[in-house]
Amino acid sequence: MFEKRRQSARLRKNLRRFSKKRVDVSKYVKDFYVDNGLAYISCNVRGYNDIIDPYSVDGYEWLNDSFARFIETNAMYVPTEYPIVLEICGTSFSQEQKDVIEATIADYYALKLGDCQLVLEENARKSLTLLVMGILFAILIMRGGSILNINTVISEASFIFYWLFIWEFVDCAWFERRELVSARVDAAQMASIKVIYKPVFVDSPVADEDTVLDEIFENFEILPSDYDEDEEEEIQG
Repeated sequence: MFEKRRQSARLRKNLRRFSKKRVDVSKYVKDFYVDNGLAYISCNVRGYNDIIDPYSVDGYEWLNDSFARFIETNAMYVPTEYPIVLEICGTSFSQEQKDVIEATIADYYALKLGDCQLVLEENARKSLTLLVMGILFAILIMRGGSILNINTVISEASFIFYWLFIWEFVDCAWFERRELVSARVDAAQMASIKVIYKPVFVDSPVADEDTVLDEIFENFEILPSDYDEDEEEEIQG
């Protein structure tokens, strides 16, 4: 009995100690990812198909799921204000392979950004519909007060629908939209990834940070990437 009480006391003490543990997330992020205003995600690959899904056909390449998951898992910890530089290390690629890799990464995350934009547009339409319905019930309550007073059931139902539509509008147009806007910014950060190649990983930043930033923010509109398929050599080897 005494031993059980002592063990229980020790467990409670450990629990109190764990509850006081803290981590400086910003320090971890800066030490692990950020250098000179850019966030670096370094990955090690053995070949072309570690990046490009081997099931892809020429001209319609898709990212390998494991590769995309690795990038996104690391990007979760990168603050949105830092542009991301993706360092692909471990092997050398031909220029044609590099063109395909960069185009595929850009298009993959541009499509995800497009999904976020569509969701935001749907949110705007839904918010407008809820607002209009709320206004209509408000007009019904104000102008039909004498009629509604005759029928208590109709009166109470009108008030219920009015508050329902107004509350749903606030939730949709304010709380939900803020999350969607944040998700869109995150997607835009991913869609602006700058790819560089290092056959052997060296823990050093790019030589010219300003040039990288100019390339990332050169265009505000993200368009489908393209490469010269007429001059494309055999890249699967």
